[in-house]
Amino acid sequence: MANQFKVLVVDDDPDDQLLIEEAFQTGEMHCEMQFASDGRQALSILDKGESYIPDLIVLDLNMPGMNGFEVLSQLQATDLFPRIPVVVLTTSSEADYIDKSYDLGAKSFIVKPKSFRELENIANNLKVYWFKTVSLARIPFQAK
Repeated sequence: MANQFKVLVVDDDPDDQLLIEEAFQTGEMHCEMQFASDGRQALSILDKGESYIPDLIVLDLNMPGMNGFEVLSQLQATDLFPRIPVVVLTTSSEADYIDKSYDLGAKSFIVKPKSFRELENIANNLKVYWFKTVSLARIPFQAK
C-alpha cells in the first residue's frame, strides 16, 4: 500500500468530524485521521512531538474555548509547526475571517460545503494537492 498520510482534524462538531473522516477515506489515498474537539486538545496532541506529527491540519475556526484563530497563532509561534500546512475548513465566508486566517499562516481557506459529495471532492483535491502535487517540508525534530 502507498504511503499513508496523517491528517489532524480540529473541529468541535462530532458530525462534521465523521463526515470529514469519511470524505478523506474515499478515493485511492487513505489517510490516518486524528481528531481534536477544540484548540487546546489539538495543541496537546501536537505537543507530543515525534510521536504524532500530521502531514496536514484541517482546522475549524468557530470552536468553544480556544478557537481556530488562536490555534493558528500558537502554531505560528513555534519552530516546528509552520512547516505543517493548515487548511481552514469552516462555515464562515466572511472576508475578515479569510484575511485573518491567511495572516495567521493558513495555507488554504475553504467554506464547508452543503453536500457530502462536495466534501468528498474537497477532500480528494486536498489529498492530491498536498500529498501528490507539492513537496512537503521536512519537519525538524527538536529535543525537549
